[in-house]
Amino acid sequence: MFIQYGVRLISIVYTLFGILGFLPIHFLNPMHHEGIGTRYLFNLVAINTVHNLIHLAVGIAGLFAARTLSNARLWGKVCGSVLLLVFVGGMVQATIEGYPQDQMFIGLVPLNSPGHILHLVTGSIALYLGLVPLQRQEHS
Repeated sequence: MFIQYGVRLISIVYTLFGILGFLPIHFLNPMHHEGIGTRYLFNLVAINTVHNLIHLAVGIAGLFAARTLSNARLWGKVCGSVLLLVFVGGMVQATIEGYPQDQMFIGLVPLNSPGHILHLVTGSIALYLGLVPLQRQEHS
């Protein structure tokens, strides 16, 4: 079913981001000393150890959830909502801080524009997968 495939795909992306973020390979996730001094995965997404662990948790949970339709839908609703809340919270904080290059969200996780876009897009897709009427997928 496409819901389970969609959840699996998002989960694979987050799991890979979590794993790759831990690799000490400069061209893969170089340190940017300006701003808050964080690494940028693929020279784009601001990351640190906590962020990598969160990406791994989201990805691994999704991989387990994708095994059944009901769990995949629940994961989509929960993770999609959380990712969208992180996007909104990050944007509110960025607005308050005057749109810095990168920010430390609630003092724990570095965020920047590519990270905000990642959370907005994957959160929207995940929430859609969690809420899409089941009749639609029967025709896919």
